[in-house]
Amino acid sequence: MSRGLKLALCCLLMAGATVVGTVQQNWASIRTPQPADSSTPTIFVHGMPSSYHSEVKMVRTMIDAGTTTPDNVVLATVSSQGEVVFDHALPPHPHNPIIEVNLENSHERNDHVAAAWLKKVVVALQQRYHFQRVNFVGHSSGPLLILCYIMDNANDKHLPQVARLASLGGAFNGALGKHDRPNAMELSPDGLPLTRQVKEYRELLPLHEMFPQHIRVLNVFGDLCDGSNSDGRVANNSSRAMRYLVADRARSYQEVRITGANADHSGLHNNKKVDFYLIRFLYGEDC
Repeated sequence: MSRGLKLALCCLLMAGATVVGTVQQNWASIRTPQPADSSTPTIFVHGMPSSYHSEVKMVRTMIDAGTTTPDNVVLATVSSQGEVVFDHALPPHPHNPIIEVNLENSHERNDHVAAAWLKKVVVALQQRYHFQRVNFVGHSSGPLLILCYIMDNANDKHLPQVARLASLGGAFNGALGKHDRPNAMELSPDGLPLTRQVKEYRELLPLHEMFPQHIRVLNVFGDLCDGSNSDGRVANNSSRAMRYLVADRARSYQEVRITGANADHSGLHNNKKVDFYLIRFLYGEDC
């Protein structure tokens, strides 16, 4: 397949796509050539409250797809004091390593405190393996922690660059039953909430002017198609409010709407459609 055709297929699948029907689960079809730096680790961040268990099935699918191997998957447990413990060491020459973050205090209400714990993971990885870049994948409130990490450390040139950021069911401007109700939130064309903005979202508004321009962003959200325009827990417009924070500055910004089975909030991290788009985004050529 020519490079141009690969790029066209990637853009067709990714850019602003709405997923309908069934994604063909032929993993061989998405084993596209790896980026030059395949040592870049992907750090998975669970929501609050939750645990690394929400990350396990996605990681297992990546192993089954041949993008990485079990010895390249490491669990990083972070204590409430910020101490990071890895369950084992990566191989001498890691290939598409994955770091499953497990925050022991998953009830921390201050996103900036939790973001400081993420920094502890990044610094520990850098000290051990000298990574120059990292990718992030977050579910639910996990993407908020990642954005807080990016905002709080934007001027720290000693940290690895964030290359790619994938958000799954991001609750950027509240959740249903918690500062939000179905179809109550309106967005401007650029993604700014025109109705209530929760405290956590307002704190992220500086990103609109400072989000790093080298980061590619994928924003995935589920729609139950039941009239609520939500995944049952997070309104689609709460997830899509990410656009205002990052889209004008990101190297690329893509939204994918998931429907059908496992389009509910918790189902997104057990969804083969999500796996497909996530693998294409993280490892597909030019995506």
